[in-house]
Amino acid sequence: MEDNKSKLNKIYIIIATVIILIIMAALLYYIKTSTKQYLVQLGTIEKTEVVTGLVIKNEKTIDKDQSKVIVPVISENSRVSKGEIIATYKGEEYTNYEETLRDMDKEILELMKDIPEVYSSEINTIESYIYTLVKSSEEETSFNKMQEYKQKINSYINKKANIISKMSPTGAKVKTLIDKRNAYEAKAKKSNDNVIAPMGGIVMYSADGLENKLSSKKIDYLKFDNVLKIIKENKTKDSTKIKVVNNYEAYIIVRADINNMGYMLEGVKYTLRLIENSNSEIEAELYKIVKNEDTADVYFKVTNKIEDLVNVRDTEFEVVWNSYEGLLVPNEAIVEEGNISYINIIRYSDYEKVPVKVRIKNDGYSIVKNYDEEELEELNIKSEYDLKLYDRIVIENKK
Repeated sequence: MEDNKSKLNKIYIIIATVIILIIMAALLYYIKTSTKQYLVQLGTIEKTEVVTGLVIKNEKTIDKDQSKVIVPVISENSRVSKGEIIATYKGEEYTNYEETLRDMDKEILELMKDIPEVYSSEINTIESYIYTLVKSSEEETSFNKMQEYKQKINSYINKKANIISKMSPTGAKVKTLIDKRNAYEAKAKKSNDNVIAPMGGIVMYSADGLENKLSSKKIDYLKFDNVLKIIKENKTKDSTKIKVVNNYEAYIIVRADINNMGYMLEGVKYTLRLIENSNSEIEAELYKIVKNEDTADVYFKVTNKIEDLVNVRDTEFEVVWNSYEGLLVPNEAIVEEGNISYINIIRYSDYEKVPVKVRIKNDGYSIVKNYDEEELEELNIKSEYDLKLYDRIVIENKK
């Protein structure tokens, strides 16, 4: 009998143990599946809107002589100063100009071979300057800077020629030839075959027929619908003209959702991204707002990266109306109690409920901020903790 009881007791113990293990496993599974954790990180959330933008510029056109072949002096999309030569026509005068310069350069180089390499420390210093400027100019992409390098290099070459001319008869001949060459180039710049820039800006060797119809000087009188109609009805490719686009000022008119009016403030700068060119971000000042029934026409003034807008009339932009950087948390981690938002964190092995302010949110995440002491007192909320970077948030799975 005792053996049977002993056997039964062992069976009961085994059964009880199995039941306990099943309960513990179920409990652990429930805990595991009913909650998850997330580390608080730094992040950025933007309030953006994709809109159609109409670009208004200040442009001047020059008619090409269709009976002549034109030779660009300034490459397309490069900057030019007012009065500078943009291009020249290839005729007998231009051919003679090229041949004369080639002959002069060949003669100067031949004479330079007969000049001793080193005359003085001053010559060595000038040559060192020239070498440094040439190397620096090879890495430069700015047209204006390249022109500065060219002027400095020519200045040092002339200084070298002046020194050499005083040290030998050959040097004097080189100096005379360089002076002659400079005088010839200066005279050639006054040729009637040259195309002169009517203003400073970016050079384009074609037009689109809208230059005189849409001018930034008329911005206060231009309306979105009218501008869009003009673009649709008049835009064309015109290769009979050269144009110069003012690279200091342009305007972009966009039609935006009226629900974003709260973000629109005149005089404030916003980021505009060209959809067709993902690398182009333009900082633009909000110039004017025209409210419609359920839309708003927003006028932006642009003073940077206008080279990205030279060929653009109407295109899609992404406007960044607002951008917040801060503590990034999943929306599902935010618990609403009345008018207050809370986040549950693990602090010293305990759960702590921390009140937070939601600054901005998108479909998945929010940027939140802690209340300061005065705000907590006004709301009659007691909290010992602030939400911090890398805090562990507890998120309850919603079944």
